[in-house]
Amino acid sequence: VFDELPRVLPITLSKMPQTYRPILALALSPDEKRIAIASGAVIELRDLTKPERPVLTKLTGHQEAVQSLAWMPDGKQLVSGGFRQIRIWDAEAMKESGVISGAMAGNITALTLTADGRTLFAADGLPGTGGFIHRIDLAAKKLTASWRAHDDVIYSLRLSPKGDVLLSAAADKLAKTWGVTDGKLIAFYEGHTNHVLSAVFNNDATQIATASADKEIKVWDVKGREQTAKLGDRKNVPTALAWTPDGKSLVVVTEKGDGGIHTDLVRHTGGERSDASKERKLAGVNEMLYALAVAADGKTIFAGSDDGRVHVWDGAGKSTGIIEVKQSP
Repeated sequence: VFDELPRVLPITLSKMPQTYRPILALALSPDEKRIAIASGAVIELRDLTKPERPVLTKLTGHQEAVQSLAWMPDGKQLVSGGFRQIRIWDAEAMKESGVISGAMAGNITALTLTADGRTLFAADGLPGTGGFIHRIDLAAKKLTASWRAHDDVIYSLRLSPKGDVLLSAAADKLAKTWGVTDGKLIAFYEGHTNHVLSAVFNNDATQIATASADKEIKVWDVKGREQTAKLGDRKNVPTALAWTPDGKSLVVVTEKGDGGIHTDLVRHTGGERSDASKERKLAGVNEMLYALAVAADGKTIFAGSDDGRVHVWDGAGKSTGIIEVKQSP
């Protein structure tokens, strides 16, 4: 069932230039009082309870760009993914509390945690070699299973709201669902003609939305495994998606620094595009956007840019500020 992991050759990383600081990952704490921002190799924790959103701490230890973040359900720990390693941080003591490595071949591009905080799923791989999913026992800090899930790099990994299904999306143009306990393939969703960059469940896991480098956003019926709608204008590449917990809003950001908030999705058969949703446009920022985090009520949207800034919008799509991440000298 599980494919053999690729042979891992030792690599010595040189120090990253301080000018390289794209925001590749964002994560809101469960109580939404803090946001973790991965800027290059540094992770900033910011206090969202104050208007100026001050820095609580900077977590350093990665030598490489941090590409994924996930909070423990109790908000006491933060998990980050870099190159061939996962670091665990005590978010109260503001220091590292563990490292997980071994059997990982490339960048840890996505992380997701079970609701009890005991199991972590991590995605890694190398271009053209395959994308692997690893199941990790967090208490033991040990890999318990690994499998080749895609034929290319995995960009997105999400658990269903009930925690019983794992959703992955990758450069092989596919999105797939997996059994959480056994790692067995449940279904695949095929229809994109380029990398699938993001995939998300709605609030009851009856639908999946996928965003691709083919400039398409597709909505799928999970049970029927069929495409039910297309969203967007096909002018820009959608880089990240987030569905609000109430399932009412699907937020998207793009490579051109814009995006939208889609509501009232209309189900079609045949994947028609016209009038598939109502859309409120996000005020454009003219910077490539990567990471996306949305408050539970859908009224605050954060997106990380290529230039080391986190842009913030309200639920109407109006810009409400910028979090500037400054690298230490």
